[in-house]
Amino acid sequence: MFNTMKFFQAIGVSILLTVVVTFIVSLIPFGSVGFLLLFQMILIYGSVGFFCARWNPATPYTAAYLGAVLLSFSSFLLYQFVFNIFIFADPDGIGRSMSLAVVFSLLFAYITVLIRKKREGVLT
Repeated sequence: MFNTMKFFQAIGVSILLTVVVTFIVSLIPFGSVGFLLLFQMILIYGSVGFFCARWNPATPYTAAYLGAVLLSFSSFLLYQFVFNIFIFADPDGIGRSMSLAVVFSLLFAYITVLIRKKREGVLT
């Protein structure tokens, strides 16, 4: 059964982890901003997939998918209304961003479930 409290805890922990790690990494001078954005995207959606799969063992893929969609949509709203970046004017960019978010989240959830099953001895 889907555990809503663990789902929101996974989202909160992934946001907190992303803020802390991004702050530490931003102190290191890098030449490429694109690399930092890719690192941050993999970090936030990978951690959502990992924590959702770990804390929702009954429905890991549903939790990872919903977590990626919720974080993507909340970041779109943040861009639009707080930073005044017209993100909704580019539907192709929204589609790419949502697709990559879901792919990263589900990939990390799959790897987490696979490792957990291997440790439990279900896979041979």
